[in-house]
Amino acid sequence: MNVQTNNRFEPIDALRGIAALLVIWQHSSETFIRKIGVAQHGTFLADIAKDYDFGRIGIICFFLISGFVIPSSLKDKDDSGVEHFVIRRFFRLYPAYWASIVLVVLVALFFNTPINNANVIANTTMIQGFFYEPHLIGLYWTLQVELIFYTLCALLFYLKLLRNDKLIFILIALSFGIFVLIQYMQFKTNTPLSISKETQLLPYILSIMLLGYLYRKIFDNKSKNTEPNKSLLLYSVLGTLLCLGLPVFLLVSNILGFEIVAHSFRFGAGHSLGFLLFFIGLFTIKKVPKILLFMGTISYSLYLFHPIVMKVLSQLNMKFSFLLGHHVFFYMAIITVFSILIAYIIYRFIEKPAIKFSYQLTRNN
Repeated sequence: MNVQTNNRFEPIDALRGIAALLVIWQHSSETFIRKIGVAQHGTFLADIAKDYDFGRIGIICFFLISGFVIPSSLKDKDDSGVEHFVIRRFFRLYPAYWASIVLVVLVALFFNTPINNANVIANTTMIQGFFYEPHLIGLYWTLQVELIFYTLCALLFYLKLLRNDKLIFILIALSFGIFVLIQYMQFKTNTPLSISKETQLLPYILSIMLLGYLYRKIFDNKSKNTEPNKSLLLYSVLGTLLCLGLPVFLLVSNILGFEIVAHSFRFGAGHSLGFLLFFIGLFTIKKVPKILLFMGTISYSLYLFHPIVMKVLSQLNMKFSFLLGHHVFFYMAIITVFSILIAYIIYRFIEKPAIKFSYQLTRNN
């Protein structure tokens, strides 16, 4: 989720913006469609977001973008590559993240909602799951995944293995295999595992992010009018058959009337369309509208802060009668507008200065 300045990466910024808006669409519609008097005005906007899992589409697109961007930010010619990477990633993620935690606490205090101090402290690490503490905001789990992926990339880079296409594919296949094995064990025993859903999904997400890195190498070769080597193409195709093949298979089988696993249509549609959105954005968009570039620039804060806006509006909805019983679009529009406003403020006064400071710290003498 970082800001790109090179024109050839403008589609990536556009994709970030679109992905963030899809997440907002699903979260806001599924929350307010359940409010009294809302559903009677029509449920289409909520139904389509739920049926096709717009939030998952956006998140899968975000993860592919991270795979596309992050490993390549580790420069082979930089002797301080890992150190610079850690500093820049830290200042890219944590300042805005901490600001969101502060706002969560302030909102809780304002509405007299109980606060668990230990939980808040654990969440400041961004790896609260390792401490068996719940996320203050549900979507924080994706940032924990990002940190794990960053750590993996830094480790591979340090060991001089990050540019090894064969190893990357092996890791994709291994991670995917672990995910499938976990799901098979649950299906075979008909007993849910004690590990959380996000932990179960982690190997699959990592395989998708690593696949995004292979796509980046193909993209770079294409930009240089250089043909990628055959092994890179082979590994990319095989990785795609694994990571995209599963959701496509579940989607098609569901359409044909075979419900292999629970919620197979949503899983298949969400992941498949996430890949499709990424491919369309990356390889077909030539000229990106400025509004999408803007959305992409503030997408991280847009992603972080929209649940807080939703929380405030939900609380106000219970206190003021004039906010009751409108069409779900009314609430979606309010949440989107105020989320954009707050995201811009956070980007302008927290994200951007933090990014600038990180580059000053890592400027080579």
